[in-house]
Amino acid sequence: MKQGGIDWAVAAIALLALWLAGFQGLVSAAPAGDASSPRKETVKKYFANCRGTAAKDATCDETRKDAINILKESLLTLGSTADRAYLRDIIGMFKSEEVELRITTADAIGMIGPQDQDVDAIIPLTNDPVPDVRQAVSQMISRGKGNALGLLKERTIPVRAGRTPETPADAGKYSMPVAPDSTYLFDSSDAAVGRLSYVAKGKSDPASFFKGKAKKGPFKLEEFQEKYRYQLQDEQEALNQAQEAAGKKMENVKPPDPTNVQAYTEYMEKIQSVGARLGSRTYLDSYQANLFGSPTVYVLEERQIGQRSYPTRYVVLYQEQALRKPGYRLAWITVPDSAIKTAQATSLAEEKEELANQKEQEVLKKRDAELEALTKKKDAAEKKQFKKGQEDLEKELGF
Repeated sequence: MKQGGIDWAVAAIALLALWLAGFQGLVSAAPAGDASSPRKETVKKYFANCRGTAAKDATCDETRKDAINILKESLLTLGSTADRAYLRDIIGMFKSEEVELRITTADAIGMIGPQDQDVDAIIPLTNDPVPDVRQAVSQMISRGKGNALGLLKERTIPVRAGRTPETPADAGKYSMPVAPDSTYLFDSSDAAVGRLSYVAKGKSDPASFFKGKAKKGPFKLEEFQEKYRYQLQDEQEALNQAQEAAGKKMENVKPPDPTNVQAYTEYMEKIQSVGARLGSRTYLDSYQANLFGSPTVYVLEERQIGQRSYPTRYVVLYQEQALRKPGYRLAWITVPDSAIKTAQATSLAEEKEELANQKEQEVLKKRDAELEALTKKKDAAEKKQFKKGQEDLEKELGF
């Protein structure tokens, strides 16, 4: 792409290289070739005087803004070429601490079109601490082609928005152990519903770690769900009741004046969070085979609540098919014991009725088996008698 005799693609590469060099303290050795010297000087000034919180120049706010705009333009210039030769240079911009640049980097890569061969480089980008960057990366992936990218898109579902970096939840606060060398997954974690997710780094083995801490297991996921069927049902019902109560409480709250943007936004967020909580838990408790393989469960704590023993803390281990690493999800009960006991009263009656029906079915099955055996015995006796009569007749007739 040329304009006024200037190859803007070359200039863009030079500026991006200058930016990345700045991360290594090599601004003075930045590459030549950018025909727009003032632009290069703006980026150099940013690294020399304005990067970080301790700005050395009163004009740093303007310099930072200008430098970011220059780099965003350079990124989109390269993206618009749809030339994969620039992909490696562009993807390096995810090293930037500037949120706007990481979002624009995702846009530029999406313009070029990622492919399956880029998946290993893209996977870490899906777990950026800033929600809006994760949103941009998800959109970037959707513009690519390939089976591996398609699987990664299905696994990568951004659930929040905003430009503020998130911090990993403290599992220790909930008395949950974290395996060594684990990476926290932002969009697959929600402490409010008792679910925190991780992937293993390097050659670490989460299964060995949790096996040593388990009270029971391992169970196949389906086996665990059947073994604790009523316990999980009680927890779900307690959560449903809590959501219903929260919804009724919000109905009695008078909405703030819409002209008060902050207050009205907070009010709407509270309304949305009432329904979002159960949706989040349902999503995090679904383990599609194509994404998670064959999960296993270790019970870390089992506690008596009312008339049942509940798995109050457990971990689900699986293979992250899209992320290509072992993964696990910490889970614990978030509702109080009193809510569990209330739900338990109904399920105990259901269980009693089910057991009665099972006994009745067993009696009927046993009776049917006895009738079948008697019928077979009678048929055998009749056949034997008929055969003997036939033999006697033949003998009498001289055959």
